[in-house]
Amino acid sequence: MAVLKLFFILLIGCLLLAINPVIAQPAVDIGLTQAERDYLSAKKVLSVCVDPDRLPFDGVAEDGQHAGLSKDYFDIFANMLGVKMVVPKVQDWNDLISKAKRRECDVVSQINASDKRRTFLDFTTPYFYLPLAVVTRYDRIFVEESLEGAGTQFAVIKGDIAIDKLKQRYPSVVLVEVKNNIEAMELVYQGEVFGYIGAQGAVAFAIQSLNLNKLAVTGSLPLRYELSVATRNDEPLLASAFEKAVLHIDPKEGQSIRDKWIAITIEKVTDYTLLWLTLLVLGTVLIVSLYWNRHLAQANRKIRDTLNELHDAQIQLEDQNRMFKRQSITDALTGIYNRLKLDEDLSYAIKRSKRTQREFSIILLDIDNFKRVNDRFGHLVGDELLKEFAALLTGAIRQSDIVGRWGGEEFLVICPDTDRQGGETLAEQLRQRIAAHEFPEKRELNASLGVAVHQPDESADTLIARVDKALYRAKEQGRNRVEVG
Repeated sequence: MAVLKLFFILLIGCLLLAINPVIAQPAVDIGLTQAERDYLSAKKVLSVCVDPDRLPFDGVAEDGQHAGLSKDYFDIFANMLGVKMVVPKVQDWNDLISKAKRRECDVVSQINASDKRRTFLDFTTPYFYLPLAVVTRYDRIFVEESLEGAGTQFAVIKGDIAIDKLKQRYPSVVLVEVKNNIEAMELVYQGEVFGYIGAQGAVAFAIQSLNLNKLAVTGSLPLRYELSVATRNDEPLLASAFEKAVLHIDPKEGQSIRDKWIAITIEKVTDYTLLWLTLLVLGTVLIVSLYWNRHLAQANRKIRDTLNELHDAQIQLEDQNRMFKRQSITDALTGIYNRLKLDEDLSYAIKRSKRTQREFSIILLDIDNFKRVNDRFGHLVGDELLKEFAALLTGAIRQSDIVGRWGGEEFLVICPDTDRQGGETLAEQLRQRIAAHEFPEKRELNASLGVAVHQPDESADTLIARVDKALYRAKEQGRNRVEVG
């Protein structure tokens, strides 16, 4: 009887996990105007078009309902705006764009802005960023130079906005346009293309879903998707209402949503197998115990062993989740934050500045003449110098500052609550400390630094462009100096 009771307790627990009810978030005041409230009250139901083939970030479940990371955001948006949202049937991305042009979509859940799309859509501030990742077979090594290698082909999804970005940065790249990521993965798997370029996270999810164990994410690119909510541009009140909803998302709540979907992507590989294995063993033990009571002691031992294995597997999974989360925001070489994490922190700093009306500064550093070091001493020596340089910056900045590797030999420092003078002073202190530091094998390095203070209502791209120009002036005017943009 004890075994039977244990079996039913576990079975009921599994059913509760499967149901997983959504707890409604209380409505909040996001500053809607009377005109926007009247518009939404009259509208009542919004048609939200969703890309059906981009899980775990955007997708449609088997029952036709919205699924993926964007669904959790849209549950919050629906509560903020006080409307119901329905998902019309969409065949693929091209069908989604066609429906949006015909005004069959009030809203598109996740999309990159472009001039062409602005002819029929309005776009909010981006609420989610995804870097471009490269999938290849294990027996092929990817470096960025592969994108323009002789005869090297890469698969991309037809109509993907990343195509224009890739062609602009890599003019000689050979791209093979395919219908969806399943077709792209199969081409890579069969060796017909060198790799597949798509959204980081989404490509890893596709590899797991298709069980293509010869494929892996073997590289990333200094390009990214900047995903916004898009609304039909013939109803401007809808655009302004969604912009307010996006800006009122709590950054911690957004991070929680991202952590949840990263964890689900990993768990789907392990948890269901362990769950069914546990139920199978328990069911077998139950039947055996009913017919052969004399084997009860042996059956109990099997149950304990199985539960111990499940516990050990859960601990291992938690460790893997923590490791994957740390890896997703950390630069593999230097151990400090990577470009993806810096993008998120910069976006948060801008939103915080808008709420608090307090300035903040950023500092962009570039190691002077670093290419000569790589050319003369090799990349292994260069890597050691980069790690030492990152450690030096980490020890030199203030506790409230955020530092990360922007790319190559460039590093970015975000300085909260810091005005122009404070940013310039900190940059000069960093410059002097770098120049005075003795790097491995008694080598000396200098750095050029650009400083910029965030202006009201300034976007991240504009701020980065200004600090990049300041860094360029520092380089032009002799290097090893600080310039303010």
